[in-house]
Amino acid sequence: MLKKVSVKKEKEFLLVYVDESDEFLEAMTHACNLAKIENLGIILLFIIEGENFRHWKGVENIMRAERKDEAKEVLNKYIKIIKEKHKIQVKSFIKTGEKLEVLIKIMNNKRLKVKNLVLGLAMDKIENNKIISSLTGISRKKLTLPIIIVPGRIK
Repeated sequence: MLKKVSVKKEKEFLLVYVDESDEFLEAMTHACNLAKIENLGIILLFIIEGENFRHWKGVENIMRAERKDEAKEVLNKYIKIIKEKHKIQVKSFIKTGEKLEVLIKIMNNKRLKVKNLVLGLAMDKIENNKIISSLTGISRKKLTLPIIIVPGRIK
């Protein structure tokens, strides 16, 4: 008689870029609903853009620490909402660098098991769609997974 072997599949995640815009909130809500249906987790990614500081080293360190603390506060707020309202596993990362490069690096990290990237689309502010424009244009060759684009005013 053959034995049934169960293979434990590692949980996959939806990656959501955090920027506190209205579009982000729509994207996060959509990602949570999808994650619930498909038994996925959520990864929240906050990117602190690397700036060339021209200050003294002490001032630079203080500014970076303040920005990291602000990022932690923002992430903790959304982690709490996701855990309480949607009861989904959540991971979060704070990274520093150029947004598009960091996003692609996280997306392509095999250890994180990212299934899809979820982004919010600004319906009235074109400048807020720079990441979407880049990922669907010039940088599309660097993509290794699908992108879900959520319109800003989904009903």
